[in-house]
Amino acid sequence: MPTNILSYNLNYLKSKIQIRNAISAVFHMITVSSLSMSLVQVQWFEISGDVCSQYLTLQQFFWLFGYDNSNADNDYRCINNTVVNLMRIILLLCFMAIIFSLGGFILDISQLQNKVLIYIQQYALCSSFTVFWVMAIVSFCYYTTLVIQESLDNLYPKLETSVTYGLGFYLVAITGGVALLGNLCSLILHQTLNERSCTDGRCLLERYDSLEAFDVSTPPPPYSIPPPPYVP
Repeated sequence: MPTNILSYNLNYLKSKIQIRNAISAVFHMITVSSLSMSLVQVQWFEISGDVCSQYLTLQQFFWLFGYDNSNADNDYRCINNTVVNLMRIILLLCFMAIIFSLGGFILDISQLQNKVLIYIQQYALCSSFTVFWVMAIVSFCYYTTLVIQESLDNLYPKLETSVTYGLGFYLVAITGGVALLGNLCSLILHQTLNERSCTDGRCLLERYDSLEAFDVSTPPPPYSIPPPPYVP
């Protein structure tokens, strides 16, 4: 009887953990998809004034292709080496955010046995680092706009120019909000699951590797008690 109760409680906990992991995995997949979309032909910065390239994308600043010193023609006069380095740093941070979010997704859909990986998954460390990378991307984007605007003012002091954010920046900013929401949901569900399991005694299961510790064998009969008197 105790074994049946513990088996039911263990299955209950497993179902709740699977629901929590599924919710966290959905948030991670949305984050990976949005960050991947921002790496293609999506405008990150828009330049007005018809003095330079009208927009900048991350795809223009890959190391293997895109912008380099040889294609610094009139369309890219306002793009100096500082802007190129900043754009490539933003590109690197995007890849870091994708890697950590993808790692969190893999942990959510896997049957984990390692205690370190279980700790990382339970306390949503991958999504926490993803939020950190997105915050770094937003900070570098703000600094990039200042550098581009300064370059425009130096090259064209008599013209009115401006630098604004494009769709790629807002897409990453929204992605950071999604990652933060997923992080909070994972932590809240984990805390709620722990509270429910401990209120009805299920937290005792965490101290043992299997149900064998709770297997109560049948005690031997009391041979020391004398038999009842004989009645003819």
